[in-house]
Amino acid sequence: MNMNTLLKRLIEKSRVKASKMLMEAKSTNMVLSEEEGGKIDLALEEELLLEVKRNLQNFTFIGEETGKNVYGSGKPIIIVDPLDGSTNAYRGYPIYSTSIAIAEEGNLNSIICGAVVNIVTGDTFMGFRGFGVELNGRRVKPSNVEKVSEALIAVDLNIRGKYMEHFNKVKPIIAEAKHVRFIGTDALETCFVAAGICDAFIDLRGALRLTDFAAACFMVKEAGGVVLNEWGGEFNPEFQDNIRAKYIASCNIKLANEIVGKVRGSS
Repeated sequence: MNMNTLLKRLIEKSRVKASKMLMEAKSTNMVLSEEEGGKIDLALEEELLLEVKRNLQNFTFIGEETGKNVYGSGKPIIIVDPLDGSTNAYRGYPIYSTSIAIAEEGNLNSIICGAVVNIVTGDTFMGFRGFGVELNGRRVKPSNVEKVSEALIAVDLNIRGKYMEHFNKVKPIIAEAKHVRFIGTDALETCFVAAGICDAFIDLRGALRLTDFAAACFMVKEAGGVVLNEWGGEFNPEFQDNIRAKYIASCNIKLANEIVGKVRGSS
């Protein structure tokens, strides 16, 4: 099967199934426990794995809930987060997403297509290597903002433990940015950079897994933006087990470099 077709089928199936599962679960209780919500995550991921099995014999499936499973030759590699922003979904905070990417090899630069869907609204970001990124079927691109002082920047601050260490890194950005946001689904918020909805997204916690960022970071790059590691180098992680990543997604290299400079200056 053509991978673009498979991606479209998976992302649409996920949106419909996730909405249905959450609606049914909340028919008796509007706020779900983590245990109840976790069952939905797992069931949704298993549904997507079954759909892949119906269409492919050879592939690797990397899921947030089920981990890494290899079938046949192990290529292509399908990376799935069935419910990014799961706490939002369980609590009724109305923004959460599904993220799916398909890669040829074992690193970020080998991704050939990706999609992230806002399950609540149905808004769908979809990118194909060499063909750019679309939001609901319309081509999008990053903004042209070049200065932190003029930018709307999203920063993930959801962290326990060494909170001040992390906060001190991003404090110069928060203090100078024109606007700051955090919505609780990093995949979707990273995609906002690809579409010019926000100008940069920063996550320096070292908590994000491959399933969280693969599709969204691919789309930022494909749309014409940049994704750097915290030291300003290219963000192209290998698909290693238990990967935890930090990255800065930006509309352009000038804004990215200013962000990196401020982060490193605060270290």
